[in-house]
Amino acid sequence: MFLPRIATMRSLKVILFVSTVLATTQSSSSSADAFAPSPSFTQSARTIRRVSTPGSAPRRGIQPVHAVTEEDVIKFVEKAEKLWAEALAARKEANALSDRAEENAEAAAEVAKKANEEMLKGPISLEKIAAADAATNCNLDAGSVLSRALGAAEEADKLEELAEKALAESEKALGQHLKDFPDSDLA
Repeated sequence: MFLPRIATMRSLKVILFVSTVLATTQSSSSSADAFAPSPSFTQSARTIRRVSTPGSAPRRGIQPVHAVTEEDVIKFVEKAEKLWAEALAARKEANALSDRAEENAEAAAEVAKKANEEMLKGPISLEKIAAADAATNCNLDAGSVLSRALGAAEEADKLEELAEKALAESEKALGQHLKDFPDSDLA
């Protein structure tokens, strides 16, 4: 929640100076018209108001005033918890895929060993070629599962990194909240 920004004395002096300069350059001789803002000043004033609205980028030393509330801290903590849960689920999936890839690789090694023994026993036959083909397919399946396991592990690493950042943000928010509200229940 942003509180309204307070204009600095310098920006007020600039606005006063600009309005004075624009008022003296007007061609009207009427004293009432001399102090009326010109159309270009009105546009400048609109721009200044737009710059100082909440949510816009701070410019030239104007910083938004924002107290970190208990609700803000809770949102940060919940975000970190959600990311840690997602990272844990991704890590479990990566581990399960890795175990499955290991089992498939061991099974493929056995099938390949049997197919190799059969090939060495005598002339090449259709059954021996089928056994070699089955061994190749088992190796491909194991490689596919291993590739998926690596992808899941990378995704888990990314989620853990995001969760670490979210945890740091929640700790920072809690620290700021305790500065803003020293009597908070979160202390």
